[in-house]
Amino acid sequence: MPDQIIPLVMCGGAGTRLWPLSREQYPKQFLKLFGPRSMFQDTMLRVSRRDVFGKPIIVTGAAHRFLVTEQLAEIGVEADILLEPARRDSGPAIVAGAMFAKRRGADAVVLALASDHVVTDVAAFVAACRISRAAAAQGRIVTFGIQPTRPATEYGYISPGETIDPPLRAVRQFVEKPDSATASTYIDNGYLWNSGNFIFRSDTVLDEYRAADPASIDAIARSVTDAVMDAPFIRLGKGAFEAATPISIDYAVMERTARAAVVAVSCGWSDIGSWQAVWDFSVRNDDGNAARGHVVFENSHNCVVISERGLVALNGVDDLAVIVTDDAILVSRRSDSSGLKRLASSLKTATPPTAGQPKPQDK
Repeated sequence: MPDQIIPLVMCGGAGTRLWPLSREQYPKQFLKLFGPRSMFQDTMLRVSRRDVFGKPIIVTGAAHRFLVTEQLAEIGVEADILLEPARRDSGPAIVAGAMFAKRRGADAVVLALASDHVVTDVAAFVAACRISRAAAAQGRIVTFGIQPTRPATEYGYISPGETIDPPLRAVRQFVEKPDSATASTYIDNGYLWNSGNFIFRSDTVLDEYRAADPASIDAIARSVTDAVMDAPFIRLGKGAFEAATPISIDYAVMERTARAAVVAVSCGWSDIGSWQAVWDFSVRNDDGNAARGHVVFENSHNCVVISERGLVALNGVDDLAVIVTDDAILVSRRSDSSGLKRLASSLKTATPPTAGQPKPQDK
């Protein structure tokens, strides 16, 4: 169908802030944190309506290729799977995917989205895609700005500008993650959370990227030309892809382009970047505790506990994250995502190493 949007799903992050459950070899998008499906599987099902979306393109690393195919098979979804020979952030990944999408049609409209986000109102998300498609077809790069529910410090923000065509608005400014006082000011001034979801025509984003970094565009184009089929995978050319500058799509294009637009969306979105977010989206008991595995609470409140090995008992504590796997135990303040990010960096030099090991029981 000519009006279908091609989903381009980024599936390469490490999810270090959800250590020890999320690891380099088994990152958070493949974990089944909230039910029988992983966030990757829910993402793929979210873009499975064939009256709206075409066959997806997935960009992932070789280390995760079998996890991708196994989880796609579980939900009966087919996709083209591009394998990155090296991590180069979201910019080169989206460029490679856009080049493949362009092969399906010179004016192909692409939806770039992460594989590890939660959306609880799928109908609202799909409606936003439909609204944004027409603007993208006319040369806009449309990003989804999430209506904030609190002054979050873990997200970047978007300042909407003048109205283009309701509900579409120009982007006045992208801003980095703020402190709590600044976040409150942003909320008061109508800023939106930056979800990292974009809709664009493939040639539009390639032209804008070339204007900013022609050498990387040429390198990625060579890697696409050099790609080899390794059914069911498409392996991008290694040397050429590694020559591309590692950079996010935000820095490479969105903060430079005059074509950026934003549509405000309320769809129950989260990037699940902390144990606080896991707690937010989990079923909790009357004391506010969320648990998976063999867990007992006594006089404890607002904790999230996951045990993959043995009994965990909490007494007289509040607001903790306690995560137990076969080879590691985490005890942390539930809301301290910045501390966990620093901890994840320290764990890379731990003995024995635990930051990047896979979870054998989930293979």
